[in-house]
Amino acid sequence: GTPLPLEMDACQVSARVRMRPPPWGWVVLALALAAQSSAASADTQVDELLSKMTLHEKVGQMMQIDISLLTTDKLLDKAKLRDWLHKYRPSSILNSPYSGRDCTVAKSGWTAQEWRAFVREAQSEAQALGMPPLLFGLDSVHGANYVSGATIFPHQIALGATFDREIAREVGFATARDTLAAGVPWIFSPILGIATQPSWARVFETFGEDPLVSAELGSALIRGAQSESGDPQLPRAAACMKHYFAYSHPESGQDRGPTWLSDQELRDRYLPPFAAAVKAGVSTAMSSYNEINGVPASASRKWTVDVLREELGFEGVLVTDWGEINNLHSFHKVASTEEGAVGLSMARSSTDMSMVPLSGSFSDHLLRLVRAGTVSESRVDESVRRVLKLKKDLGLFDAPVPLLESPLHQLVGKDGDLALRAARSSVTLLKNHHEAIIPEGGRVCHGVHQGDADQGADLESFGLADGVRTAEACLAKCADNPWCGTWLFLGSWEEAHPDWPVCYLKTQAAQPLPGKGSAEDKSGTCDVVLDEGTLPLKVADLRKVVLTGPTVDSLTYQAGGWSIGWQGACGDADFAGGETVAGALRRLLPDTVEVTQTKGCQIRAPSHASATCAHEEEDLAATLEAAAQADVIVLALGEENYTEKPGDINDLALHPGQVDLARQISAAAPGAAIILVLIEGRPRLLHGIPSLPNVKGVVHAYLPGPHGGTAVAEVILGLTNPSGRLPLTYPSKASAIHQHYQVQSVKCPGSAAAYLSIGVADCPVEFPFGYGLSYTSFRYSNMSSTPRGRVAHPGAFGVSLTVTNTGSRSGRHTVLLFAVQDYRYGVSPEKERLVGFTQVTLDPDESALVTLRVETSQLSYSDEYLNTVVESGEYRLQARSLDLEVAEEIVTVTALAPVPFANDGSGGAPSGHVYGFEVYTPATPWVLVIVGVAVTTACCLAVGAALALRVMRSEEDKVPVKRNWSGTWVQMQSRMNSRNTSRTNLASYMLATGGATTVPRNASHNSLHMHPTPVESAELPRNHLIREESRESADIGANNGTNRRSPHEASPGVDVVIHPQPSASGADDDADEENDLRLRR
Repeated sequence: GTPLPLEMDACQVSARVRMRPPPWGWVVLALALAAQSSAASADTQVDELLSKMTLHEKVGQMMQIDISLLTTDKLLDKAKLRDWLHKYRPSSILNSPYSGRDCTVAKSGWTAQEWRAFVREAQSEAQALGMPPLLFGLDSVHGANYVSGATIFPHQIALGATFDREIAREVGFATARDTLAAGVPWIFSPILGIATQPSWARVFETFGEDPLVSAELGSALIRGAQSESGDPQLPRAAACMKHYFAYSHPESGQDRGPTWLSDQELRDRYLPPFAAAVKAGVSTAMSSYNEINGVPASASRKWTVDVLREELGFEGVLVTDWGEINNLHSFHKVASTEEGAVGLSMARSSTDMSMVPLSGSFSDHLLRLVRAGTVSESRVDESVRRVLKLKKDLGLFDAPVPLLESPLHQLVGKDGDLALRAARSSVTLLKNHHEAIIPEGGRVCHGVHQGDADQGADLESFGLADGVRTAEACLAKCADNPWCGTWLFLGSWEEAHPDWPVCYLKTQAAQPLPGKGSAEDKSGTCDVVLDEGTLPLKVADLRKVVLTGPTVDSLTYQAGGWSIGWQGACGDADFAGGETVAGALRRLLPDTVEVTQTKGCQIRAPSHASATCAHEEEDLAATLEAAAQADVIVLALGEENYTEKPGDINDLALHPGQVDLARQISAAAPGAAIILVLIEGRPRLLHGIPSLPNVKGVVHAYLPGPHGGTAVAEVILGLTNPSGRLPLTYPSKASAIHQHYQVQSVKCPGSAAAYLSIGVADCPVEFPFGYGLSYTSFRYSNMSSTPRGRVAHPGAFGVSLTVTNTGSRSGRHTVLLFAVQDYRYGVSPEKERLVGFTQVTLDPDESALVTLRVETSQLSYSDEYLNTVVESGEYRLQARSLDLEVAEEIVTVTALAPVPFANDGSGGAPSGHVYGFEVYTPATPWVLVIVGVAVTTACCLAVGAALALRVMRSEEDKVPVKRNWSGTWVQMQSRMNSRNTSRTNLASYMLATGGATTVPRNASHNSLHMHPTPVESAELPRNHLIREESRESADIGANNGTNRRSPHEASPGVDVVIHPQPSASGADDDADEENDLRLRR
């Protein structure tokens, strides 16, 4: 096709592009064929086994039961085991007998050796019955949390705050290794939901609210978990991406509630982590409890077949969550019986295994359905084949009965250093109060400029009566105020408004505007010098420290849910190691500091929705008395342990008792510095606590695990320089809890004096996404992109910048790179989008060049017809340092093969013409691509010849038409397919040289709308109007006449019909009607 001209300032053009095989495609093909040959051998073994299985045995392979069915008093009951294996032949066993955690029993779980003993007995029984090996699975979601003595890591929300792929990979590896030590090769993690509903009880199980962070850290954890373990009998584990799909945004905020989101948002925000996990080779997936726009996930053909299997190419095992197929009947009400629920799931979804989990009902129902012909046996075979292949890949066919001893046993519980490193990297400093000071030599102020200053917070103002009559006098006032960063002198007001202030002192956020305003107006700046801040604490100056609050001394609260038990531990004695915040501070503070510890208040949660933090009068009085005499008060607030449905709440606000405690301490100790520590699984509303006058520091620890107390104490005392950044937006008001950083249009009331059209502003948040302070400072400079200028799509570009540690301490820093598209045609753009992140560790005055690679496909979005579109044009790439200073680089993305983009329906020619292009990933083998290209080329040549022949017949009636908008306009109506049907769009050929260049081969999805496109030197019939219409259009009228096509003529494709325009007199031109040109595919 014709290459896209680079000088297209007036017309921002983009195109639908299909990626073509690279030159080394044949090498990839050869390697793929070799891999397929190896896989074919494995598949043959699976098929042979499958062919010998009875229907009863096959159905059993689709069934997963809970371990409690096989135990009595937390011990293996061999009679139950034999009965279940003989009667149902179940494929998989999940859970721990201690997941319900009976707190009246001292023992909290099985060790790795005890687990192995159970697995050996169960596998031996299965082997004796001639069954395929059993597949054991555990919810190892932050370490092997159901294996006694194993290391428990920070929850995923804390890992999200690290933004560190390597830490995620190492945690995944250690988690899988300790689980494999127990003889269990299936781990139900990572959780890839996007935390956009802060009230949800499982926010802490996610990596936060950003799709890229979830995709990158989730993929890293998967690669770590599925690495070689070091045990030849159980060589690797199978990770499980969950919960598929969009489970993390229940509209009500209640767990398992329905999700109502547009397909555009589902694809752009919630699907990318799962797509990345499939690309990373995840072995299994777990479907979710929720309904997606009214359709339960376990009964959704669209999401589990069309998208998961066909679009994403997932070939692994899909298991339901707990009892979810039965829930189709009892909870979702989409089936009138349990048997009907089984049939519905088999017919509509690609579910391979039902987590039943407490009965044999699934097996009974499915057997009847297959024997009755309602469910085909081939559908069963399809799932069983995937289950057997997974077992083979995990080495279970080679060593179904593992040895009692494993080389992995000596490593269980030995990852405390990794857990501590992860916690240190996650702790996020959200507030550190600084005082502005005037140095001994005075402040440095810069030159006086003619001009105004932009809007910034006013500190003080002075008038002529105050003796301020010159710019120099105003500058002197600024120099005397340590917080003044910008001053403005309005000399033009002296005569007109003698009573008005003429000197304004502003914060450092305001900036001079040289050349603005009258010549008499002057402005300038003074450097603001800050002290070192309240944190880290200056231990040498401390006399008395108070430690208080419900989470200050609790390993149980630090670990949260899914720790020892499903809902968490019974008490700190359940943990093999760790340290609370109070314990660590007591250990690290010198003996010269008097430390007083109180409870403050105690969380009482008969249900989490009604949880309170109650205080006893004596303890509260002691707390306030000690606080009044303290130099520093460490106040640790947060949540109790919970997960899933029991963790539902009715109010996102922090427990009333905790808010009251903070306010009372603040009032009782006005001279003390309060350091607020947050230990919580979701961002509870703080109701102004961080803004209390003596709250000098805020430290967010998330759920850092048993080792997190040490990390928090080290940050408070300066032994660790904090580097965590918020992985989600922390809301400040109940009315704006969905103010996520990407959202463009969520606004709140602005100034009452403003006009209604502009009297709105971004809703306030407590702390924004990506926020996090350090004890040092970093500066960004020399930001650039490679290649410079325009970047072709599909393709990639690099963004480089120099990061310099301008402080006095070494520090680890996460660089976040955002893409901003100011305007997008037809679909509102996100406010900004994270497109890259990385870490750098620098000593004082050290600099490093950081380069981030960005694929142009990362700039894509879904249009209203669900086409994946990347628009050509300028994108602003921004990196913000910790003080929110912005470094920016502009990158222009240019299409190489444009086709028409969606029309707005106005029929007119927009002034800033925009096209879009669609990103495709080849989903077919290279040979098929080549064949497709050849066939498409032949069709194009044939159509081109037919077009030329028809045009020649009306040669005498044609005149040259120069580029202009008045005589031509194009409208293309989209024809939606029920499924993604490959089609070739020849619409762009109708415009000879006016803008279209090439036509995409095998363009999928739907035809796109075309906007008015200028035509240059194209020859068209006189007084004609070009119009593109779908063949389904019933009315192809010309000059108000009728030219109706029978509905039976409708077929896929697009007609290009040249209709005559009315002559000047308005009369019909019958001769021109004979020249109507139809281009049919």
